[in-house]
Amino acid sequence: MKNRLIITVSDVSGTKSYNIHQFVRKFLKIFIVVALLVLGSSFWLISYLNKEITEVKQTKEEQISSLEKKEKELLAQNSFYSNQIKGKVDDIEELSSKLDHLEEIIGIKKDDDAGPIKRATLATMTTVEKVFMLKIIPNGSPLKKTVITSSYGYRTHPITKKKKFHRGIDFRARMRTKVYATADGIVSYVRSRDRGGFGRVVKIMHGYGFQTVYAHLNKTKVKLGQVIRKGELVGLSGNSGTSSGPHLHYEIRYGVKIISPYYFTKWNMKNYDTIFKKQRRIPWESLVKLISDHKKIVQQ
Repeated sequence: MKNRLIITVSDVSGTKSYNIHQFVRKFLKIFIVVALLVLGSSFWLISYLNKEITEVKQTKEEQISSLEKKEKELLAQNSFYSNQIKGKVDDIEELSSKLDHLEEIIGIKKDDDAGPIKRATLATMTTVEKVFMLKIIPNGSPLKKTVITSSYGYRTHPITKKKKFHRGIDFRARMRTKVYATADGIVSYVRSRDRGGFGRVVKIMHGYGFQTVYAHLNKTKVKLGQVIRKGELVGLSGNSGTSSGPHLHYEIRYGVKIISPYYFTKWNMKNYDTIFKKQRRIPWESLVKLISDHKKIVQQ
């Protein structure tokens, strides 16, 4: 009986005995030991894998954190250099404006009676050509009601209180007043978010090198590349950017020159010749001839 295991079970019904062979007992012992080893190994393996996964996760998080840090540094550098470039561009434009303004003053003082366009050239212009020029070259006001609050030229900036060259003119305008294009053209730039000194701004490229700028808008109503006609809606006036109150900042540029918009806002068929005498920074003689030649080619 030494190779057998006897198990006795007693209950209310009596006592029962069960015999289990010794081999089965050894098998159970081995099975229990193996099971314990497997469980122990499994717990160890799971713990090891968790540790490895945690280390890999930490490494990835550190790498991601490092990349995010580098990205922030690069974005900060990009913003810094962009602001520097923008500052240099603004300085160049301001210097150009100052030189143009100085040349205009010198030109007027030097030869006040001389006109930049010959009378014979004006005499040969047809009504069709005049109407055409008033469609492609900025003229009139971008607002229905025009009240100028700040002129083109040197002024004390209303916010910085420093003397600075004002590159356009400011019109009085309540919030969300409709702003219209002053000539046919193509929208060359739109900033619909309130950023920078101009805030929300629209730039339109017109024919023969002219460009207009509409700044401090409350909302833009055009898209980049859009073809726009004279009198069509550009946006709504506002107080975005570096502004002390609701108004419209309006600029006219010819090539790289920033010129005074004042006489262009007064230009119409009734005083058609006035612009040629007052605005001397534009080569009207050659420009009028070029436009006339183009009209003749189109008509042929």
